[in-house]
Amino acid sequence: MSQEAAARIAVRESLIDLVNQNRTFREAVEADNGLPVWIMEAGENDDARSMAANAATKLTYLETQNKQETARLTGLIGVSAATMELGQQLNQCRDDFKTAIANFRKLFGDSVEAIEQASEDLRDGLLGGLQIKHLHFVQCYRQLKLFPEPPKRVGFSWAASHSGTVRLTAEEAIEHFQKKYIASVAINDDIRLLEGMPKTEVVIIKRILAPHLRANITWSNDIKALRDTDATLKKHYPAQINSPLPLFIQLTPGQPLPEFNRIRPFDATARQERLQRSDARLVKINDNPHSRIYRYA
Repeated sequence: MSQEAAARIAVRESLIDLVNQNRTFREAVEADNGLPVWIMEAGENDDARSMAANAATKLTYLETQNKQETARLTGLIGVSAATMELGQQLNQCRDDFKTAIANFRKLFGDSVEAIEQASEDLRDGLLGGLQIKHLHFVQCYRQLKLFPEPPKRVGFSWAASHSGTVRLTAEEAIEHFQKKYIASVAINDDIRLLEGMPKTEVVIIKRILAPHLRANITWSNDIKALRDTDATLKKHYPAQINSPLPLFIQLTPGQPLPEFNRIRPFDATARQERLQRSDARLVKINDNPHSRIYRYA
């Protein structure tokens, strides 16, 4: 069997596993309806648990969704031990699918044309054959936030809108775009622009970061002591995480959610004006409004 054939089979099989496990987890979350749930965006008549189950397992684009945006929902969801295990299995399926896609793309090379060919082959060939359209790869890859042991407290806070920048040579910037971004017309245009520049010319890659939620986690004294004595446990018991999706917390019947603050949706008018940053001196290299490439004035 050729490498290409093996890579195609791996993508197909890992995607089928992902879709099946995704459905199983969603149904299990909805079945845990005796456990508590809180969703920031839920209205009085909304089914908060179904909202959480659907948002966490959405693999494709919504009709109104910008391709550079991911589905988001804030909350805490109580789940059973069985559902927690299914969530861990789903995270593994997501990792397996991400690895299979990466191996498949490598067969086509790193050029702009190769990226476009790989994307077209996936869209019209493999995914089309499975009757799956508009797959959102970031939503397929991202890991669920699972807590087999409930934290003592979850404190939500907003990280306000700002931009992130990285300083690279033109050659490094090409690799940065290929590894960090989903292929698109705008990204391919930026790569072509970089390919026409001297490899050592320094550029600034700027990305606007939308307001996003962070969850500050407080653990029991026993777990705090474990984190202090074994640094490797800090990943298992994090102090702070980004929380674009609900946190799934293992509970038993009658057990409440951890203490938490009922944060409200982001209010841009309430945000204090930030001091001028050095990136205010950045100027675009070309007139493309979607370009992310800058240099210092």
